Amino acid sequence: MPDNKLRVVQIGCGERAPSPLAAMLECGAVELLAICDRHEEKRNKVGGQFGIARRYEDLAEMIQVEKPDLVNIVTRPQIQLPIIEQAIAAGAPALLVEKPMALTPSAAFRLAELGKARLIAVNTQYQWMPHWQRFWKVLANGELGQVRLLRASTRTHLLDQGPHILDLALKAATISGLPGPEWVLAACEGQVRYGSVTVPANTSATIGLGEARLHLNAGPSAPLVPGETVFWYQQQLEVTGDLGRLWVSLNQGWKLWREGNFESGETAWPKNDGEAQQALFIELRDTLHSNDMRWKEFPTRVEIAARNAEVMFGCYASALEKATFVFNRRWPKRVITKIEKFTQQGQN
Repeated sequence: MPDNKLRVVQIGCGERAPSPLAAMLECGAVELLAICDRHEEKRNKVGGQFGIARRYEDLAEMIQVEKPDLVNIVTRPQIQLPIIEQAIAAGAPALLVEKPMALTPSAAFRLAELGKARLIAVNTQYQWMPHWQRFWKVLANGELGQVRLLRASTRTHLLDQGPHILDLALKAATISGLPGPEWVLAACEGQVRYGSVTVPANTSATIGLGEARLHLNAGPSAPLVPGETVFWYQQQLEVTGDLGRLWVSLNQGWKLWREGNFESGETAWPKNDGEAQQALFIELRDTLHSNDMRWKEFPTRVEIAARNAEVMFGCYASALEKATFVFNRRWPKRVITKIEKFTQQGQN
């Protein structure tokens, strides 16, 4: 483990800003250099709250003066891509960005291209929660046997918490030895606004993973989490094999069945989130301070996040085309245009 800390600056001092700042200061692996926001009131409020003396209005100036190891971008998704491009142009060697990484297929493709030369990691931190760190080993050891069914659900719309549940589900599938997503058959209903874009209000999809299937629900069609009363905590994931089954909720515990044995345990929000955020920054420190190319295998690198985004936008494509959408081929321009036209509905 390196003793030296990861030098980090943060762009964005809005509502989401305190969570990663607290994790950085608590994890012991980060030297927090400075913050940046166009709004003086916001950066002074956050700077005062966390004792950060160096505060910038211009992100390029901050990066060039501070020379960080990592730039953490915590902004609204609608403005995230141009900020990422500006940070890279200013010399950012590595970046951590909020989910969703992109609001359209074109933006996802652009970020995947930018991530070929440097680490761009997406902050889908749930996989670092302590219980998930244990379950990755359970799946890697084949303790559930041959996995043929996964279920992932959230009561929010697809772009809100979809990146989190898909990140967990597809990592579980990969660790279980399943191939990547091959096709999706989806139905979408209704429309809601997510900032400046339109997204499906309700999505139900089946995703092909070789001989296995991932069933995805986002919106009112998603099943309720037993005992959960908070709307935003209505998230759950289930992995079923021929030797066992794993069920994990965000805030109402987990259950694990293996060949007649049963275990259960607690999950707790926001406690697990804070633990996961801290573990994420520690792994970023260890990865970026290594002398090899470990960053190319980082668990939430943009290459992986772009695959997850492709699945989400594949749901749009399947619903709009009224047909199964097949991955692992070049996206037809007609389909991209149709999706991006859908996202622009209702804009002035």
